[in-house]
Amino acid sequence: MSVSINELAVWLPGRGIAAGPFSFDVQGLTVVAGRSGTGGSLLASALGGTLPRGALVHGSWSADEVTVHHVGAFRLDPPLEMTVAEALGGEGHVTAELWADVTGCHDLRTSLRELDPAVCSAVPAVRGILQTHRSHTRAERVLLVLDQPLAHLGPDLRGALARALRHCADLGVDVCWVEHDLATAVPVADQVVELLGDGQALVQPSAAWSPRTLPLPPEAALARALGLPRADWWDLERLGRHPLVQTAVPRAQTRSERQATAVVRVPPGRAGVDGDVDVLVGETLGVVPRDGDHARALSVARRLAATIDAEARPRPPLVWPGHVPLGRLARAWCRARGGDADVAVAAAARVAPVDPARTLAQHSAGERRAAQWALNAASTRTEVLDRPEVGLDAAGRRTLAAALHDDESETATLLVSHDAEFLVRACHRLLILPGAADGHEAPAVLGPPVLVADHLPHQPALRRAGARALRVRDVRQETR
Repeated sequence: MSVSINELAVWLPGRGIAAGPFSFDVQGLTVVAGRSGTGGSLLASALGGTLPRGALVHGSWSADEVTVHHVGAFRLDPPLEMTVAEALGGEGHVTAELWADVTGCHDLRTSLRELDPAVCSAVPAVRGILQTHRSHTRAERVLLVLDQPLAHLGPDLRGALARALRHCADLGVDVCWVEHDLATAVPVADQVVELLGDGQALVQPSAAWSPRTLPLPPEAALARALGLPRADWWDLERLGRHPLVQTAVPRAQTRSERQATAVVRVPPGRAGVDGDVDVLVGETLGVVPRDGDHARALSVARRLAATIDAEARPRPPLVWPGHVPLGRLARAWCRARGGDADVAVAAAARVAPVDPARTLAQHSAGERRAAQWALNAASTRTEVLDRPEVGLDAAGRRTLAAALHDDESETATLLVSHDAEFLVRACHRLLILPGAADGHEAPAVLGPPVLVADHLPHQPALRRAGARALRVRDVRQETR
């Protein structure tokens, strides 16, 4: 059983044809990937019937007698005052088992407000899977559509949700999964549809997948470079047994000597950690919570930024106005905080296809992140970036990480994220905060990624494979 998409295109007011026309079949677990702006989220919204007002759809798809369950790219923030059971649509053995499998939590009577934000972000996807199961048990033909359900989840939850979607497809449900986290999605998929732009879609079985416009995840890129068969591209255990991986030498990258001489020492009372924290002016410093306490990591990063800028108290988080055109927003921001608006917009365009004439709300999640990063980079203040990689495609994440690492800035950048691959590419040093279980006097760990990566709550792919290196090129240098 499959769902056929025939010349499906989406027209939006003020933009014209924003996605498509696409033609492909959704068979089993189908992962839809592509660069930001190629129309994956709009395709999911068209299938789910959630396009914005004024949008027009051309073409067709086999919707007759198909029950569609759509999980959009959103989360409850702040969460509503309801229990997990109420949010998932009821209790029962199947609900409790699926919730425990995905999140590790067993009490359906827990309030959403009591959950870790990452766990709470899994609620929409789990609810969609449960609705799909109920429809399937009634012998209905079902299509489950998901738009980046992994965006706000930690690494462990991502893998668990991917396995739940694989099980859903094994039951005979067609799943259309729009996703940027290819390392998690591709290994469990039946086929991969890569949107190439201008309505072109490349359809490949997942076992034969080779991207055209996107980079391979590190484990697959290294396996291919070492000549391992395609069936072993995602096998970290097999990859770790390769002699070149076992003997690879990690290499640290540091800032220039000019910038390394400017140091701001933040005392424990200001930093909110045990011990002084020295921040190098011009570096990108990643703040990582060992126990996943994202709120605490943000608090520490804001304290550090306020101290570096000699401000009395941390600045509150910004609320970006969605109704303002990006070009006007950039000019207002740069008048207030310094920088060149045109340069900032051009920098954002290198990461994702932003348009200064469109409002921020008319951009995708990844495009908004690119714009926010570029405006922060233009600022003469020390800015805090909260998960700047969320919503960006794999190529955009690489470009953003390189920009954060290579930019010769006159201010430090504080970055909070749980994406290990992004952290080790973007940051010159990592400040890993101890977990609550480690005790109040447990020291934080501060150092270059190659030295402190073992302290991360979730290590990069090559470390999980047993390599001492973090990057593919450190292993490949051994072959030259």
